[in-house]
Amino acid sequence: MFKAALLKTCVAALAAVCLGGVSGLLRAQQTTETRAEDASARPQDASARARVEALRSSDALKRAAAAYELSKRPAEARAAMEALLGLLGDAASVDQRIYRKQDWRNDPYTNTTVGREAAVALTAAGEAAFEPLIAALGRTEDEARRNAAWALGALDDRRAVEPLAKTLGSDSYVEAREQAAWALGAIGDARATEALTRALSDEWDEVREQAAWALGAVGDAHSVGPLIAALKDPHSDVRTQSAWALGAIGDPRAADALRDATRDKNSDVREQARWALGVVGKP
Repeated sequence: MFKAALLKTCVAALAAVCLGGVSGLLRAQQTTETRAEDASARPQDASARARVEALRSSDALKRAAAAYELSKRPAEARAAMEALLGLLGDAASVDQRIYRKQDWRNDPYTNTTVGREAAVALTAAGEAAFEPLIAALGRTEDEARRNAAWALGALDDRRAVEPLAKTLGSDSYVEAREQAAWALGAIGDARATEALTRALSDEWDEVREQAAWALGAVGDAHSVGPLIAALKDPHSDVRTQSAWALGAIGDPRAADALRDATRDKNSDVREQARWALGVVGKP
């Protein structure tokens, strides 16, 4: 009986030793895995911190490159929103070929601004950036308002229609108005038709041209009359874009005016009018 009790005691002790050893091995393995995970995470965290820190660099190229990298990382862009919003008004010009891995040999538009790269990164942040971008339409820096208008169009959120229409109608900076017109066309909401129609009378031809494109993108038949009138605009780019817009809307009421435009002195206008006339057909 004593031998049996002693045997049970030995077995129990051996089991405890074995279990303790296994438990210790498991703890050691878990600790090693945790350390490995921490080690693998640290470089990524360090890289993310470095990108945010680069947004505050005195070197415009580094600021732009950091914003560009954040545009490919939505979570990081959301975390860096405050810094990115601060850069919206940064008008420093940079050559994006230096940090973008693309072939630019046939692209004449190689320069951008730090603010534009920040705007692209903010669109990567998604809906979280919407309200701050609306607020940025009221900032004092021209560059910030222009970039905010572009970003709101890229976000394609219909809540932006009214604020963008206000920018289009009242902003003192021509490029902010131009970008607001583009954004309204990108969103494509018919509520923008009235503001875009008024913009066909803007003093700057760039705004009128963009408004004509936007009206075609929106596709509201209420803009046909103003676009027909814009076929007589003194600037050929506005006439060309108006012809395209009439074709995009496809309303046969534009046929006679488009037929007249096929005899325009500018070849681009004539070409676009012929295309549009083929779309709308005869009344």
